[in-house]
Amino acid sequence: MPSAVPRHEPPAQLPPPPQDGPPSRPGRRAFGPTGLTVVCGASLFITSLDSTAVNVALPALRAQLSAGPSQLAWIVDAYTLTLAVLLLLAGALGDRLGRRAMFRAGLLVFGLGSLGCALAGSADQLIAVRVLQGVGAALLGPNALSTVTTAIEDPVRRTRAIGLWAAIFGLAAAVGPLVGGSLVDALGWRWIFLVNLPVVALTLAASVRVPETRGSRVRPLDPLGLALGAVAVFGATELLIHGAHQGFGGATPLVCAVLALTGGAAFVAVERRCPHPVFPLALLRRPTFTAATVSAVLVFAILAGFLFVSSVYWQQQRHASALETGLALLPATLALAVVSPLSGRLLHVVGARRLLVGAGLLLALGAGLLALAAGGDAYPPYAAGYLVLGLGLGLVNPPITNTAVTGLPPQQAGVASALATTSRQLGNTLGVAVLAPVAAGPHVDQRRAWLIALGLGLAVAVLNALAGRRCRAEQARRAAPAAPADPAAPATPATPADPTGPTNPADPTDPTDPTGPQQPAAGARQPERAPAR
Repeated sequence: MPSAVPRHEPPAQLPPPPQDGPPSRPGRRAFGPTGLTVVCGASLFITSLDSTAVNVALPALRAQLSAGPSQLAWIVDAYTLTLAVLLLLAGALGDRLGRRAMFRAGLLVFGLGSLGCALAGSADQLIAVRVLQGVGAALLGPNALSTVTTAIEDPVRRTRAIGLWAAIFGLAAAVGPLVGGSLVDALGWRWIFLVNLPVVALTLAASVRVPETRGSRVRPLDPLGLALGAVAVFGATELLIHGAHQGFGGATPLVCAVLALTGGAAFVAVERRCPHPVFPLALLRRPTFTAATVSAVLVFAILAGFLFVSSVYWQQQRHASALETGLALLPATLALAVVSPLSGRLLHVVGARRLLVGAGLLLALGAGLLALAAGGDAYPPYAAGYLVLGLGLGLVNPPITNTAVTGLPPQQAGVASALATTSRQLGNTLGVAVLAPVAAGPHVDQRRAWLIALGLGLAVAVLNALAGRRCRAEQARRAAPAAPADPAAPATPATPADPTGPTNPADPTDPTDPTGPQQPAAGARQPERAPAR
């Protein structure tokens, strides 16, 4: 067991809080860890609730707003795409201008967007106002999470707060279809947006007790990188949606393909040369970070496709009400809500890598069961598939958040948390773009959607298994005793290949080690650090 860590030197994997500003208002006592997590988590709750509730309301939107299949996809993707594109900028602004200030601004913009959505008179108007709602959600997400991870100084309490954060997300996912279905059936689809307003008002009032924090090292903004990334993601999304519903021939798919390819290539070229990139490409050299980020894209593509396809299937093909649809999806959403907080505890026992491998296998199994159930009308096979799928979805958030947030440089905690959330929102966007076409016609082709989801689940399992194997090999190489240095030989400078790597990657007591807890070899010595130059 390592010796006790001094108070001024927190463990390597949990970033210490930066030099934060004082509480914003004298005389107001700041929230404790639990209160702070609940207030900041309220923003996560309403943004996640909004995403799931909108999916249940899609058939009502099709009927009352005469929305076509591609418009239905964009009603969902306008929000998630805006959120994904602006998250990195929002995190950087929080580091620069203050996270509490950006959090409160996000609440105001999200509230205005929700009101605009409720008043929309056409599908195109709803899509436009969903963009505004996405701007507000982008300001909320990274600044809320980075406030929690930087304002809570105790490492144990910080880890518990991240677990509570995952539980809030699971709760929103569980009650979203039920709340959305109840509101649509009882009051109409506009109320799925109006219900956000009282939550926004209460959270805004409570935010005066949230401490103001900033990054200790403010990064220059990278507007060119952000713009090129937005162009690439928009081009790819429109290409998939347009091609699936109207074919890939014609000028529009060609223009979208050019935007996606040239925007992506230019983004990589600019980020490689930019001294302060919005996405440090060097992070991709860390196998566990890369695996966790790509896994978030794949897993949330499954989640978004599941909500979209299942909501349309039960209401359009099985003629269920919106509330009955929410009840039909309850095995998945309830399993997600129950498992999410438990997986935070499992993280300390089995490690993030094993959790992600297990989650991928469960997702593949659940998708396979649903592909088999798609041929019949009996509900129990669907319930079994939804249950297994929900178990897999519930396992992924804590290991992804733990690896992506606490493993990155603490100086830009807002950008670090935005990277984790961006990958999730990209998955949501691409999941709807890829899987929504199966719900475009009068007959919902569920089996094709679930076979795609099965392949994505297997990819998650294989990717993290390979990353864990590479990580173990790297740890073994670092733990090997170094050969005696030749005094006459020049010193070899350290290779900055992994700016996010842990200070002590072989620490067996660190619960954030993506390869899981391991025991050091008997008599093994830690490698000595090179003297500072």
